[in-house]
Amino acid sequence: MTRLILIRHGETDWNVENRRQGRNDRPLNSKGRAQAKLVADYVRATFDIKKVWSSPLKRCVETATLLDMPVSTSDLLLEIDYGDWEGMLESEIDAKYPNRYQNGTVSIDPPGGEKRSNLPVRARQFLEESRIAEEGGNVVIVGHGSAMSGLLVALFELPDRAMHNFVIDNCSVSTIQMEKGINRLTTLNHTAHLAIANGT
Repeated sequence: MTRLILIRHGETDWNVENRRQGRNDRPLNSKGRAQAKLVADYVRATFDIKKVWSSPLKRCVETATLLDMPVSTSDLLLEIDYGDWEGMLESEIDAKYPNRYQNGTVSIDPPGGEKRSNLPVRARQFLEESRIAEEGGNVVIVGHGSAMSGLLVALFELPDRAMHNFVIDNCSVSTIQMEKGINRLTTLNHTAHLAIANGT
């Protein structure tokens, strides 16, 4: 059995400002570094980690390196390219594209960026090329909110619109068991380990 341990990167200033980051290589802020330390402590105490994968963007690599393991990176784990929306406030995007939500999902892909439907495609390619299902043991993937939603859609063979149904907070932990061709979601968006950093 392979257990995937999905960790979203720690907080950045653009997360706080509600700006679209996408491929913009923002570092963690002070709270994000505290979150990353807490999630690393929690994961290392809870799981015997065999391998660590990460998006190559610094907010993910900064988070992953605290696990004190060699980190393998893959461009297939990069966040969605938000194109013209990168750096824009969510409120600015809403004002410019007032009709982008239809039937409970975002119906407009970011202009000049990546189609959302490509996220599960990239995720499937990563799963195939990494042969992660055959790895065995506990494998950590440190990534981004939208890209991880695409990975979950790929793992559970869900329709693309299901990407909008997942909440994945900064430095949350989600776990999936992969065994005999069956993927089972065992934890989603666990954040209890972040109580001190989040002030809760």
